[in-house]
Amino acid sequence: MSEQMTKSWRRQVRIGGEAGQGVILAGVMLAEVAAEDGREVAQSARYGAAVRGGDATADVVMADGPIDYPHVEEPDILITLSQPTYDQYAPKQKAGTVLLYDPFFVVPKKCEGVRQLAIPATDAAIREFGKGTGANIVILGALAALTGVVTTKSLQKVIGKNPKRRFRENNLGAIDIGAHLAGQAKEATS
Repeated sequence: MSEQMTKSWRRQVRIGGEAGQGVILAGVMLAEVAAEDGREVAQSARYGAAVRGGDATADVVMADGPIDYPHVEEPDILITLSQPTYDQYAPKQKAGTVLLYDPFFVVPKKCEGVRQLAIPATDAAIREFGKGTGANIVILGALAALTGVVTTKSLQKVIGKNPKRRFRENNLGAIDIGAHLAGQAKEATS
């Protein structure tokens, strides 16, 4: 049996930004969506001491089989919602990494072999909802549409579980906005 046939599917996703941007919530939701898709999942989070403005990072490992190490070692997908997390993680990525960044907060730099895509999630959230909250859900919608790492159907199902109707409707709308932005994503050139 070839190595390709025995090797199971596994993806590592890191989401980085500042406290208050919903980074940790996005990681928890992504893990729940991956589980809804039938994947094995491990999720962890790190955040600074500041309530707002400190760093926040969520890691999600998903696989078709058992996960032997539950932390992201080398992300296959990196999402950055702030310049400090971009500057910290982007230059260290392996060739082939897909990097989604929010151009409202991030100015990309050259990262050899990394596919960098601008997803204007905060601008879209401000236009649609009057404030930047919801950008984390917009970026998850774009992630699902661009990478297929999770299905949009499962993302909608997990988001649809929110008992507060206003949040549920806004978040379902944010997924659609993210999918639309994915179709317009522009690759960074430096």
